Amino acid sequence: MHYKTEIIINKPRQEIIDVFENPSLLPLWQRGLKRSRLLSGKNGEEGSKRKLYITIEGQSIKMTETIIKKNLPEEWHGEYSSKGIESVQKNYFEDINENQTKWTSYSEFKFSGFMKVISKLLPEIFKKRSVLVQKDFKAFIEDGKSVKTN
Repeated sequence: MHYKTEIIINKPRQEIIDVFENPSLLPLWQRGLKRSRLLSGKNGEEGSKRKLYITIEGQSIKMTETIIKKNLPEEWHGEYSSKGIESVQKNYFEDINENQTKWTSYSEFKFSGFMKVISKLLPEIFKKRSVLVQKDFKAFIEDGKSVKTN
């Protein structure tokens, strides 16, 4: 499964990158993220791996994130793996003007086992989640609205 999402954020690109890269801010705009821990490499650098602990729709998920390309402020690519799901997310940040940035994300998913069935029955849930993450980020950076719950 492949799809593209885009959002215009009313902030300069460098300010967006500063927030995007700050691991302590992730739970404030990544809905359901409870915590993360570095597994290997230097935090935030290409090749580094970290474990993400997420709750979505009442389900606890452990996911491994690997940064596969980091060429900021232009692009950041990550690979994610969890039980039954492998995905690659390619994120691009483009200056529109000095106070606006376009964030474009290309997502690719591969499924196995039970998740293959879910992806066939409810394919829209994955794109909806990606759109929600971008909207949550926009609300956080523009208006200070956090999605963090205990």
